[in-house]
Amino acid sequence: MRLAPFLIIVCCVLLLPSQRATAQEMKRIYYGTSASPSHLPVWVAKDAGFFARRGLNVEPVHIRGGSLITLAIITGDLPFSGVGAESVVAARAAGGDVVLLACPVDADPVYLITRPEIKSPAELKGQASAVTRYGSTTHFYLRAALKHVGLDPERDLIIMQLGAGPEMAAALESGRIAAAALTTRYAIPFLERGWPVLVDLSKTDLVYPSSCVTSSRAFIRAEPKTTEDFLRAYVAGIDLIRKDRQFAEKSFARWLREKDPAIIKRSVAAYARLFKPAPSVPDKGIENVVKDLMRKRPEFKEYLGWLEPFRENGPLEKALRDK
Repeated sequence: MRLAPFLIIVCCVLLLPSQRATAQEMKRIYYGTSASPSHLPVWVAKDAGFFARRGLNVEPVHIRGGSLITLAIITGDLPFSGVGAESVVAARAAGGDVVLLACPVDADPVYLITRPEIKSPAELKGQASAVTRYGSTTHFYLRAALKHVGLDPERDLIIMQLGAGPEMAAALESGRIAAAALTTRYAIPFLERGWPVLVDLSKTDLVYPSSCVTSSRAFIRAEPKTTEDFLRAYVAGIDLIRKDRQFAEKSFARWLREKDPAIIKRSVAAYARLFKPAPSVPDKGIENVVKDLMRKRPEFKEYLGWLEPFRENGPLEKALRDK
């Protein structure tokens, strides 16, 4: 499997000497993110200098789609990244060296929004919807939302792969798709205009660990201190978000290049309430992912009740003790 060109560029950049002279050389770490606000702890920890204090020069790199981010971890091109659990579980079950370390939220605030002419879930049958990439967090959320309103994601809708949140929102706006499962940032413009919301997943009992800190067991064994220091800074980022909304809003605006004050404030407020002080990997979340994957691959049944292959709790536990 070949890496996408932008990942090759990242690999090349890793070989370049740092242009900043520092008293002590910091370890440069590229961290894969998407456009999800659930990556806010990394951006805040970066902006607040928490990584730098521990000798880490963490550089967030935007990558579209959990499958590509997971691939970058497996190939060793990225030591850490933020990835949805479904991509990790699928890759690990296939033999990839990838493991969940910390999950900042148990579920994102996601709204299943439809075009104004859609009056009921039944009217979505035969219509189109979209995800960023197949097997991504957005794909899981869309399936969960459709099932919640009584639709079969595999039979009732045509699901397209569009690449990112802005493309999904634009497709919904133009009528190219009839429904989309959107996080707060992309849902707000539709919510403000009163577009129909069939379900708000944050008001259900769904647990799905998205944008989790993910690494490989090979890296964790080779770099235990780096792993623990990264997680200490990450947890400090969560603490700061909960204590200082204004700082978090500035980071949100900077990293997502967002200028709309309403989107910035409402997105940060929504996630600040959801971020966990101790961002452990939720058992129920992994089980939900395994059950979802079983729909097409019955062999995943062997992982029900057997979660150890997909998570590594030790580094976070140590980071929380010693923070």
